[in-house]
Order: sequence, then C-alpha cells, then structure tokens
Amino acid sequence: MNFKATGIPYAQTHFFSNLVLDYLNECETLESFYNHFPKAESLELAIEEKAKQNMDRELLANSLLAQYDSLDKTEAVISNIELLKKSETFTITTAHQPNIFTGPLYFIYKILHAIKLAAHCKELFPQNNFVPVYYMGSEDADLDELGHIF
Repeated sequence: MNFKATGIPYAQTHFFSNLVLDYLNECETLESFYNHFPKAESLELAIEEKAKQNMDRELLANSLLAQYDSLDKTEAVISNIELLKKSETFTITTAHQPNIFTGPLYFIYKILHAIKLAAHCKELFPQNNFVPVYYMGSEDADLDELGHIF
C-alpha cells in the first residue's frame, strides 16, 4: 500500500497565532526581530554569519566531554562533540521546556526534526558539518508551574 503525504497551510490548522503566521509568511513588519526567514536560501547566509563569530570551540567540546564523562557514550556522541572543534561545523539546535500540554511525543518530534535538519543541511552544504543539539530547558520549571492550568 502506497501512502502520499499531503499538507495543509498552517493558518488552516487554527493552532498558530497571527504572529507565527506572519513570520512564516515573511511579513515585512517583523523583519527587525530576526535575521532570516525559515527557508533554505537563508541557511547559507546564516552559515556565513556564524562562520565569522569567534568562539572557543576547544573549550566547548572539552566541556561537553566532561559533562558526558560519567555516562555511556555512543560513537556518534563522541564523533559529534569532536566535530564541534572544527570551524566548518555548525549546530542545529532545538530546545524544549516541559509544560502541561506537550507530552513526550512533542519533544521526541523536536529531537528528530533537529537530526533530520542536520542531515539535510549536510546534503545542501557538504563542505560543512552539522551537529544536532537538543537542550532540555527544565532547570527553571517546577511542579507549581507545570501542575496547573490557568
């Protein structure tokens, strides 16, 4: 059995605010709030901008390796951390703060999306490396915040 994926416009879902819809529709009134629209052509510009930033990549990689020191690490984790030492490596980062309406499926989706986007970027820009990064923003959440709906 063959299935064909289809899509519907974000506005038709009625799940997104006008601000999000304006952003996705590249509304000019929002241009001062971000650097690039979320489209493939913007990736090259973002890479050029990020390549100019001076950062201590060795410190970053060593700090991550230290954080993973007491954990079992896969070869992929070690390899990706080592890639961060190279100037032609960029991260595809997503984060998630737990909240009452988004269960585990949503953050799994976000993780998988970061992995898939990193692979897609590698196809578009084979001269560069892309490391997917997931950050759990749970350090400022507590049961009082997560346990009630207002």
